[in-house]
Amino acid sequence: MQHRTIAFPAYSEYSNATLLAAFTAGAARLRASLAGLSDAQCHTRVRGPTRWSIHEIVLHIADSETQGTFRIRKVWSDPPATWPIFDQDVWAKELDYAASGAPARERALTLLELLRERTAPLFARATDADWAKWGTHPEFGRMTLRNLLELYADHVERHIEQVLESRRLLGHPLEMDAPLPRRLY
Repeated sequence: MQHRTIAFPAYSEYSNATLLAAFTAGAARLRASLAGLSDAQCHTRVRGPTRWSIHEIVLHIADSETQGTFRIRKVWSDPPATWPIFDQDVWAKELDYAASGAPARERALTLLELLRERTAPLFARATDADWAKWGTHPEFGRMTLRNLLELYADHVERHIEQVLESRRLLGHPLEMDAPLPRRLY
């Protein structure tokens, strides 16, 4: 998190239905991207000493999704909303993602699955008026409910790409088609 406001990027080439399908499939896709990896492989910072391991990525996704779930509900129920800063690097350090084991990773995957199961029906029933509801993101400024769907559908896919890159570097490549081929930013 840079703690400065930048314009939220356009992601309009994807329909609500396409974004919702990616959002809904994200947790299962993340779980599938980890198939066959050992705990040691998941903890290896194969992309470099300052880059997160696969394990840290999974824990980050669950914490980010917790923030996202709050933002979505806040904008849905109480617009306009202002969201607190979520500094992912501080959370990773202070919560010591690297020190936790496979059970923490499994709980993070389960949490992501449960949060997505609870949130997808909200997106599925959104009206035009709901999509226009907005809140203030600490980095991007004004964001609509549609922008939140874009952000969180893309977020897991971005990290799946990092997991797949790590797998290639570990010598355990896995091919997965991306439901959203272009990254949001």
